[in-house]
Amino acid sequence: MNILIIDDSALIRALLTRTLTPLGTVHAPPDLHGARDLLGFHTGHCDLDVVLLDLEMPELDGLSFLRDLRAHPHLADLSVVMVTSTQETERLDDAFTAGATDYVTKPAHDSVLRARTLNAARLSRALRAAKTRERELAAANAQLEQLSRTDALTGLANRRAFDQQYAHTLALAQRTGVLATLIMVDLDHFKRYNDTLGHPAGDTCLQQVARILQASCQRRTDLAARYGGEEFALLLTDTDLAGAQQVAQRVHSALQAAAIPHPGHPLGRVTVSLGIASTAAPDLKDAADQALYRAKASGRNTTAT
Repeated sequence: MNILIIDDSALIRALLTRTLTPLGTVHAPPDLHGARDLLGFHTGHCDLDVVLLDLEMPELDGLSFLRDLRAHPHLADLSVVMVTSTQETERLDDAFTAGATDYVTKPAHDSVLRARTLNAARLSRALRAAKTRERELAAANAQLEQLSRTDALTGLANRRAFDQQYAHTLALAQRTGVLATLIMVDLDHFKRYNDTLGHPAGDTCLQQVARILQASCQRRTDLAARYGGEEFALLLTDTDLAGAQQVAQRVHSALQAAAIPHPGHPLGRVTVSLGIASTAAPDLKDAADQALYRAKASGRNTTAT
């Protein structure tokens, strides 16, 4: 246990230190500057479990110091026991309002002082532990939420995440007139790829294509998603047909450079067909699907709008 004593009297500091030393490490700096350093006023880090603070001090009264202490977020859960020679109700009420945890009166019986200090320290630790668990739970929930929106194979957004973003993007487009653009992507002759090289190789191929699609979406607002099977979707906000065609060309160029072997393809490498639609109307998906059909019907490895 780490205990901090803040008192202007050297004698009181010595007496409190002697009484509380059996509980742990006691720090009793001679001035408020040393107390502020131990509390981490400037660093935002503090290893203390409890503070015993004199209510009446000539340099700065205990209430003012307590208010300064509570203004630091990292000290919000640190227990502060006021040490006072007065039992004036108003002063004690002010202390509790300012954030005091408990109080003891001078002279305090050793057993009472140790008991109050120990209880206050336990409260600090309990509050810190609760906040740690809360942060860990929040982090775990955030991770679960992220996993629920991520395609396990490719690492892209999954269909659920796409549907949510699609609805949001379309609503924004209808409300503001900002264009919503969708590129539907389909791997050419992918069944032949699996039949020839096997499904594990097919999974690796999907991962390679996914990385290329993700790299082709260069803005934070763009979304690359696995739509299903060997089909992907690129959702682009505030992008016209010309901008979408530039994205499509990046995809084709990157796949050509990657030269992923495909024994069942006439070109001997993996290619994709892309269908682009750009509109604020609710039939955006249908329009992109129809464009994709035209791209495949025209011989694949091309883009249609």
